[in-house]
Amino acid sequence: MATTWRLREDYWETFEVTDEDVEFLYQHLLEEERPLSPEVLVEALVAERLRREREALEQRRAGDRLIYLPKEHYEVGAQLIFPALDWAAGEVVAVRPGRNPELGDFEVIRVRFADGREREFAAGLAEHPLNEPPKMDDQGPLSGPQQVLEQYRKSLVARLEEALGQHEDFVRIAGRWFPRALVMEVNIGHLNLAEAVLDVAGGGPLPTRAIMEQIEFPTTDNPHLAEFSFDLALQEDERFDEVGPAGQVLWFL
Repeated sequence: MATTWRLREDYWETFEVTDEDVEFLYQHLLEEERPLSPEVLVEALVAERLRREREALEQRRAGDRLIYLPKEHYEVGAQLIFPALDWAAGEVVAVRPGRNPELGDFEVIRVRFADGREREFAAGLAEHPLNEPPKMDDQGPLSGPQQVLEQYRKSLVARLEEALGQHEDFVRIAGRWFPRALVMEVNIGHLNLAEAVLDVAGGGPLPTRAIMEQIEFPTTDNPHLAEFSFDLALQEDERFDEVGPAGQVLWFL
């Protein structure tokens, strides 16, 4: 029976957004070419994390060290890794015959780990539950993105927002994130026209798109990005206040 390998039980509880995660999110937004909510970004990030963990498992299998399997025979000097010990690595420093009539002929290897401790393991055992290389457990309770999100979505979204908020490369408006470098330019002339539109409307409030239409702001082929960019420019200009309820953007002078 193959040994299955799962993420640590506290993997998602102790989840922290890494620099690699931030780079992935940046590239993901570039590919999508539109601002995305943290909920959508978390879905992509969880799927990416699971992909990377599976890839790491494959790399461990393909590394220079041998995965310890009780059925194999090892010589002194063999470099082994132990999946059941959180992938600890060690070197075989001694081999001796085993002494257990119930198990038949087998060997005992002594392994020295990186921290200097030594342990003994059986070798040459044809029957043992660890005799097949480990594989990712795809049937576990947290093996897929949906299972993870059902349990941890709220905390993961909070950590993602906190992490992106610390990076100047990202901007957030109306609950959506996008790389600052790709935000469309909104000049002072556009903002002055927006002020005039709101003034005529009694100060507002007006939705962003209505303002953009009245001043004929160019939306090119990406209206979502154009609206996001205009929202950001209004947000950063102290003349304008965003007064809409959750999920709706309305501007007032």
